[in-house]
Amino acid sequence: MQRRLTGIREKLSKQRLDALFITNQHNVTYITGFSGLSPQEREGFLLVTRENAYLLTFPTYFGLYKQGGDGFTTLCITGEKRLTDHLSKICTEEKIQKIGVEKENLTLSEYASLKSKLSPLFVETEQVVETFRIIKDDTEITAIRKAAEVSDLAFTAIQKEIHEGVSERTLALHLEYFIKKSAQDIAFPPIVAFGKNAAIPHYLSQKDQRLKISSLVLLDFGAKVDGYCSDMTRVVFFGSPKESEVRVYETVLEAQKRALAILKVGIAANEADRLTRSYITSCGFPEYPHSLGHGVGLAIHEAPRLKTGNTDILKEGMVVTVEPGIYLEDTCGVRIEDLVVLRKDGIEILSKSSKELIIL
Repeated sequence: MQRRLTGIREKLSKQRLDALFITNQHNVTYITGFSGLSPQEREGFLLVTRENAYLLTFPTYFGLYKQGGDGFTTLCITGEKRLTDHLSKICTEEKIQKIGVEKENLTLSEYASLKSKLSPLFVETEQVVETFRIIKDDTEITAIRKAAEVSDLAFTAIQKEIHEGVSERTLALHLEYFIKKSAQDIAFPPIVAFGKNAAIPHYLSQKDQRLKISSLVLLDFGAKVDGYCSDMTRVVFFGSPKESEVRVYETVLEAQKRALAILKVGIAANEADRLTRSYITSCGFPEYPHSLGHGVGLAIHEAPRLKTGNTDILKEGMVVTVEPGIYLEDTCGVRIEDLVVLRKDGIEILSKSSKELIIL
């Protein structure tokens, strides 16, 4: 963690800032190593100064973190000593005049409150911590690999629960239970879609949608280990598939194989996406309405994005999904997704589950 704090301080120096106030919960976790903070809540804040770092949290969490950690001290926010009281004291003691705030995360009301109660100048910053998060170290990759292993186990387990009459919602709950039993948590609410419902990429599983014979089942899910996520999508067929569905499936599988063959360190983030889209449209199908893939780490969706217009160069240590799809409205949808680590000499595919056509 000291290495991460050192990197942040080097950025502070370049931007002529005395401190950085971090509100993004993933960023707080990244620097402190504490993975218990919920990304949907404001449970902890981090102030990194030129010399010190302070984790500020509430009595409900202070007991977990009161010992502090590698390079930082933990302070408790109470009714008697509010967040701004702590910040004001630190600013006075360390003679802080300019504080960077996370423009993409801090709300307008939070920003206004800080400005009204504290004397330092607040400067909007972007992607200060995220720049470091985009490249995963060995410890992070190990956690993501373990999460991917849980996803593979979940895929094997869920196939035993697929039967006529089962609902999408029930299968989603089975996935969620298995993952929570085997890992720290789910990475996101599982997506289970039958037949034409799979044509909606981010579909919400329904309890009244029952599985019928000769229907495809799309499963998109992920686990979380030590705060790090996995992400995988597979499609299986319950009963004999239609010829048209087999063609869709085989086209997506071939598109994904081509994308994986293209993906490597040194190419632009949009290159694999462009070539994969071109292959799918050359087969007579519409383009998928999302990126080819996205970074995965503490957040299920983070940089880099393998999408049109993104010319950032891919680097060793990036972890991305590769998930082309074909979506035919009111007919069917197929998406096949693997999690991949970019290595100097190629790629490491973390998702090990079979992608060959499965008929249950």
